[in-house]
Amino acid sequence: MGMLIFLLGTALLPSFVSLQAAQDLDPDTRKYLDNIFKSVTEDIDNNTLNWLKTVVGTNDTEISTESSSETATIAVTSAPDDTTGKLWSKSDLSDPDLDADFEDSVKCSMDDGSDGLCVLYHQCDDKGLIDNTTLIDLRAGKCPHYLMKCCLPSEAHKKPTKVTPSLPQSGCGWSNPGASILRVKSSGQATSQDNINKQTYADYGEFPWMVALIKKHDGEDWSQKNYLGGGTIIHPSVVVTAAHKIDKYIPEQIKCRAGEWDTQTNLELYPYQERDVQKIVTHEEYYKTPAYNDISLLILEKPYDLRDAPHIGVACLSPDLPVPGKQCFSMGWGKEFQKKDKYAVILKKVQLPYVAFEECQASLRKTRLTARYNLHSSHLCAGGEEGVDTCKGDGGSSLVCPILEDGEFTRFAVYGMVAFGVGCGNPIPAVYVNIPHLYRWIGAKMRDENFDRSSYRY
Repeated sequence: MGMLIFLLGTALLPSFVSLQAAQDLDPDTRKYLDNIFKSVTEDIDNNTLNWLKTVVGTNDTEISTESSSETATIAVTSAPDDTTGKLWSKSDLSDPDLDADFEDSVKCSMDDGSDGLCVLYHQCDDKGLIDNTTLIDLRAGKCPHYLMKCCLPSEAHKKPTKVTPSLPQSGCGWSNPGASILRVKSSGQATSQDNINKQTYADYGEFPWMVALIKKHDGEDWSQKNYLGGGTIIHPSVVVTAAHKIDKYIPEQIKCRAGEWDTQTNLELYPYQERDVQKIVTHEEYYKTPAYNDISLLILEKPYDLRDAPHIGVACLSPDLPVPGKQCFSMGWGKEFQKKDKYAVILKKVQLPYVAFEECQASLRKTRLTARYNLHSSHLCAGGEEGVDTCKGDGGSSLVCPILEDGEFTRFAVYGMVAFGVGCGNPIPAVYVNIPHLYRWIGAKMRDENFDRSSYRY
């Protein structure tokens, strides 16, 4: 296989250090390469470009990049990124098997009755976009998959368009639903009309710190029997979760998946990242039965790569409690309480009010926990509205409350993690791990592990 060795500094240089020539190409292949490289002239001089067209074979699929500090190999497609004049990698966007072949595309009818083609949502230049977002409908539509849309052939791209999203300010806790042009239409999954917008699907990139904890198994497919619970990125190398979700496992049995959204497809614009766990640090006074000090830190074998990954980010941790009634959110792939034994396929979010300690304890004493129940200081509560709740399987997922609005972006801080509840969807507050109460413990353990604590501070 012919290889191109590029010398890299901070950016791709137009000169090539060494090149291994391929065999002479037939006219059809030359014409094909002319089409491939027609948009990269900004970065490559004409002499080099002409030489490149004559020596690179159509089977060349890799570029090896070398520098004094590291060597990397990336897969290359036959399409240039017109926004930068450089070749983009398929791995930057989607599964190689998902590229659109318009000759085999499913035909559909536009709203005006004209003929269209079903393509991935980011392959269509929709003139009707609002704020650069595409509102998808998770119900059955005109195309075979909800992440496809009916598009005019003249507006459809042969390859996915690489989106350069607007990014929030630097620092922890920024929601980034602009991680793609994808937003989800509100859908009525709650038990009443008033709760429709309180329990729904999360937008892609809306909670970029969310992690799925998965028991290691053969293969890459998502299986609910291997889904352990949720976690939160507080440092590129550290995930915090509820201890009761992983106390039966050793580090070698757990992997942490960040950037996941729909567990049953790889059609999202950016790939998820999985990391193995090197070490588990659990609170010394953790007691499972009453769920006291229910917290563990998962130290990863290597950090998440946050470069060019707008759908993955670090959460802020709050040192203080919110005011009672503050509207917060939790999220996860836990079981849907309305559909017994059915797990959510797409990441869901639920809006919940923070409930004061005394009020929560009084509510819990009216349940099967009895009047003797004492809420522990390592707990806090949220919720209490019928039909709006976190549920089984959501354990370890964060409870976040907004701390700053900045235009289209919202900054959140983590105040809790899902611990337990009395049933699902009942008008009783759910109990969460109290992050402000455990804030100093987290800081001490981060210091012991030589991690920068500023990653989650704001």
